[in-house]
Amino acid sequence: MSDSHLSPTAPFADDNWQAVLDHLDQDPPALVIHTGDISLNGADHVGDLEHARRQLDRIRVPWLAIPGNHDIGDLGETSQPVTAARRDRYAEVFGDDRWSTRIDGWHLIGLDVQTLASDLPASTELWDWFADHLDDRDPTAVWIHRPLQPWAAGEIDDPNRYLPAAVRHRLSALMARADVRLIGTGHVHQWRLVGEGTTHVWAPSTWASLPDRIQPVIGAKTVGIVEHELRFTDGEASVSSVLVRPRAIADVIIGDDFLSPYTH
Repeated sequence: MSDSHLSPTAPFADDNWQAVLDHLDQDPPALVIHTGDISLNGADHVGDLEHARRQLDRIRVPWLAIPGNHDIGDLGETSQPVTAARRDRYAEVFGDDRWSTRIDGWHLIGLDVQTLASDLPASTELWDWFADHLDDRDPTAVWIHRPLQPWAAGEIDDPNRYLPAAVRHRLSALMARADVRLIGTGHVHQWRLVGEGTTHVWAPSTWASLPDRIQPVIGAKTVGIVEHELRFTDGEASVSSVLVRPRAIADVIIGDDFLSPYTH
């Protein structure tokens, strides 16, 4: 799951989150992974981070998370850059911004790509950590907040949407050293599945999608979660990923179905 934007001031966020929790209770997975923008504005308000943490603690199965731009700050020209203070505030509420675990023959790695792509000293340490934890022992799934790149001809390589080119190439070169079968991301508030060999899956927001006047359609504009089935049988690994729209979740658009909390 991704981009829940949880906050007491985010219309529909908590209601849609409840729909997600109800679905998880009815069909519990082995593990829940949240790929960032957990909070609406945790980058500036610790109360949003704390509210989001309370909501994630309601998940009844093990869960792991990594931060997004709304949690610790953004890249490029922004009024909310990634800073050490924002990272520390996130760590106080959520703990580590990276993790590595193995389950049923698969290696799962979660990575704070916001810090990775920043100019902070912590970026160097995170690059080293990622390189140290990649190996070719098991099929691997990597979870980051932003998609790596555009995929179809004519799609704009928008720096607000994808990783910067230099970071993308360096990250891809590292992952080429391992048996990476799946890269799971969020950030775009659209569902998409692309790629051969390595499958790139964009999880939509559990909260809301963005209107076409602000963001073009490059996947499927919807709300929901993604269910991944990672298999490893007789030495053969495979993965399947499907979009799931929990019962009672509201398919709403920011600024159309409710006033945007970012501008009002």
